Amino acid sequence: MKADGSRALALAALVLVGLTGCSLRPPDVDPKVVRVGEVAQQSQQSHQSADEAASEPASAENSDGADDSSRETKPSFAEQREQVSRPAQLDEPEALGRALAAFYRMRSRAFMAPVASHVQGTVNLGGSGGDRETRRCPDGGVFHLEWQGPDGERSGSRELLYQFDQCRGHFGDGPMLSLNGYYRRDFRPLVGREQVIESFDVHGYQGEGSQRQPIALRGEQRVLRPAEGGVVRSTERMEMVLGETYTALRGVRDEITPEEGEGDSDFASFNTRFVTTIEGRLFSSELGGWVDIATGTGLVEQQAPCSASGVVAISAERNGEVRFGPHTGTHHRVALELESGEVVRYERCSSFGEAFGFGR
Repeated sequence: MKADGSRALALAALVLVGLTGCSLRPPDVDPKVVRVGEVAQQSQQSHQSADEAASEPASAENSDGADDSSRETKPSFAEQREQVSRPAQLDEPEALGRALAAFYRMRSRAFMAPVASHVQGTVNLGGSGGDRETRRCPDGGVFHLEWQGPDGERSGSRELLYQFDQCRGHFGDGPMLSLNGYYRRDFRPLVGREQVIESFDVHGYQGEGSQRQPIALRGEQRVLRPAEGGVVRSTERMEMVLGETYTALRGVRDEITPEEGEGDSDFASFNTRFVTTIEGRLFSSELGGWVDIATGTGLVEQQAPCSASGVVAISAERNGEVRFGPHTGTHHRVALELESGEVVRYERCSSFGEAFGFGR
């Protein structure tokens, strides 16, 4: 009898995961639920704030500092944009590595990537079944979830709105974060494919004590999964402030395409390789301006920081390339080369990643 009950609970969890279309939560997620009735007034105020921010992003930015004194102040993006209004100089080969690291970080949704995984996983494994619910964050505060599909349905097209209210915690392997604002996930199944639109408008702090610094992330990203496989990610605009550093993407498109290789395996999937193409513009106060990024040669088996082969062209005041594997022309794994002929090479991918802080 006890075994039958366990199997029933496991089956219910799997059904819920299938309906939401999200991944299971990580093991350290605390699945405590605070019912909406217990925080009705707080939840309603948070919903109204998020809706206003979504419909009027400009006015939301202009109200920086006008929040209640108990809330954390949102950094201003407008004050940061002046730093990156001109092409970057790229005065040394190492600037190419910094540019690529910043690009990958922003393309992966920066500090919000582990937060998004956490909140999706928490809700997946133990939802209350209603259209709204509130959950505690790992180290204090809460996030509110609202299902915005037709009549609260959890299948077909649907929108999930996560609203953060002094939400604190270590998410994934990242530093302590304290967040306010919202994260919206709009899932749209299409004929033979699916599309997810994610939008962000969050702010708060990263780190603790003397290491604490203000953060903010705002923008939208579309992820399309074609029927033939692969992923197409489009980022029209995304901006981040981390302390005194401003980074942004505009008009970025990166596509991962499966291509049949020429391996000798009897299994077709083992002979398939994945090729990534990239194009778009990166703005970075660390670089002192903007750079255009494009794949001169597709990146084979690309996983930050390295690819098995391929070339990334980076253009601004000066031009340069990041070359991988056989495209370095030597035995090195990575080469950073300016058009002037200045070059820096790395024999190991790990050395390249550590040098430019990929993933941080």
